[in-house]
Amino acid sequence: MPGSPLRSVFVLCCALLAAVPLIGHAQNAHPLAPPDLSSPRATIETFMTEVRSAIDTYGAGDVEQMRRHVERAYQAYDTEYPATESGFLQGALSSLRLFEVLIRLDLPPLDEIPGAEEVAETELFAWTIPNTEITIERRETEQGALIGYRVSESSMERLPKFYLQIKDLPPQPQFARYGGVLERFQKRPGLSAPAFFVSAVSALPPVAFASVAGEALWKWVTLVKALLVVAGIFYLGYRLAGLLEGGSETRPERAVWARPLMLVFVIAGLGFLQYVAVDIIQLTGTQLAVSAALIVTLMHGAVIWLLFLITQRAADSVIRIRDMGVQQLEAQLVRLVSKIVGVLLALLVVVHLADQIGIPIAPLIAGLGVGGLAVALAVRPTLENVVAGFVLFADQPVKVGEFCMFGDKLGTVETIGLRSVQIRGLDRTVISLPNAEFSMMQITNFSRRDSNLFHITLGLRYETTSDQLRLVLARLRELLIRHPMVSMDPARVRFAGYGDFSLNVELFAFVNTRDWGEFLAVQEDLNLRIKDIVEGCGTGFAFPSQTLYMERGQGLVPAEVEKAEGLVERWRQENRLPFPEHETGFRFELANTLDWPPKGTPGNRQEGPVRQAAE
Repeated sequence: MPGSPLRSVFVLCCALLAAVPLIGHAQNAHPLAPPDLSSPRATIETFMTEVRSAIDTYGAGDVEQMRRHVERAYQAYDTEYPATESGFLQGALSSLRLFEVLIRLDLPPLDEIPGAEEVAETELFAWTIPNTEITIERRETEQGALIGYRVSESSMERLPKFYLQIKDLPPQPQFARYGGVLERFQKRPGLSAPAFFVSAVSALPPVAFASVAGEALWKWVTLVKALLVVAGIFYLGYRLAGLLEGGSETRPERAVWARPLMLVFVIAGLGFLQYVAVDIIQLTGTQLAVSAALIVTLMHGAVIWLLFLITQRAADSVIRIRDMGVQQLEAQLVRLVSKIVGVLLALLVVVHLADQIGIPIAPLIAGLGVGGLAVALAVRPTLENVVAGFVLFADQPVKVGEFCMFGDKLGTVETIGLRSVQIRGLDRTVISLPNAEFSMMQITNFSRRDSNLFHITLGLRYETTSDQLRLVLARLRELLIRHPMVSMDPARVRFAGYGDFSLNVELFAFVNTRDWGEFLAVQEDLNLRIKDIVEGCGTGFAFPSQTLYMERGQGLVPAEVEKAEGLVERWRQENRLPFPEHETGFRFELANTLDWPPKGTPGNRQEGPVRQAAE
């Protein structure tokens, strides 16, 4: 199309192959050599040469070489751009804008621009192009080594203003073919646009290239169509998410993935929009900066949301698979770890976002470090409790539902959280203790006992004879051996000594039950049987008292005393005294021979005359 701006750009690029160099000839340097920025003269010459080479190689169809020359060209100034396609376009636009300004200036001859010799003699800090505010400044490393001379950052910030002030001026006569190359570049498709799209744009009528809000009309039309496509992608994701939620009645696990699926479609739609806006239609100027930053920010925000949802769903799956209780510390720690992983991944995404939109990371991280220290000091008690929660998780002195003693209190653990432990006391009140304080206490866990201790001391009357005492000891040992709920080893009954008012007999044994209620029932049964044994041996329990014999009383029952002494004497004659222990065989003969539960109780299965009579 004869009047097409794209055709004009192509013709211009071909003409530039034979054009007279702007300031100097292209340098025959090694391809890997860095740009020559050793002096203001070298910087201007390098910049002009690289921009012209970029135009030449693009006109020849070599896009990769064009990109290389553009990247070398914008090393000549102090503005940095993100390593993205939008960042590259911003650098290319800045290079063309500076190029358009320089070809309209009446630059001094080369020998009047400070070169390497003047720099070596004077260590020139800066040089300003005559009759302009464009300054080329010296840049050095921290050690003082020369990096090069670059167009200053302040000059680049004011470059759009300079361009608007000078764009209506004609280029220097020898550079007339270069005039308007920036505007023609802004109206063309993107560098990554497919060939069929470039051909379609080239065939558009001139009205399609009319400037509207700084962009060609065809770009706005294409952008609107892209937005419609993105809306269709969003709608498709919404419908699929609805189908997943609709089938959650039969398969509830499908509903949890509805929202992540929707976010995947959102990210895909935003990615498509970014590709169209930057790579295909190639927005420029403020439109490029704003749209690229907005799309990238929204996309990274959606990615962060998706990461949090995925980590949350993964934590819920682990809790469900391992059948963890909702209030258990393990479940809360799984959720905490998932949130920490989500936050770390989100930070990586934020760092990547900052790099994409050109925000320097190092000062931000330094500021976060100082702020993080202040926050850490402020939330130190909370952090201590969280760390103590991890200690409770690793050590596991108690679990939810276990009965324990902590300090001087008793209660059942109801929840173990990240900050505190909640325990329901014996009076049914809820006691809340910070994890840090609870982990430092001495904790007695009653729920993890394999058995319960039965330990009492009987006080027998001093009137008890020696043989009666021996019989009581023997019968008590037989009781512990025969009882099916008492462990045989150890089952100890000993005459412990002489008290102030009693003969002390110690019973020490373990009841084979972990349940406290069942232990109390067994203990009650043992106490009743012990009372029967003591009374059956003709003695009694002592109690603190003073006895005054004012008249003759009955005292001990003579018949029972004689009976007890006779039985012990018979044992003595038969060498069967159970001291210090019963014979091993006899112990096993006696084991588990008592009725349990006791005869006459509802749990006893023995049929008897008493029960039949009751029926």
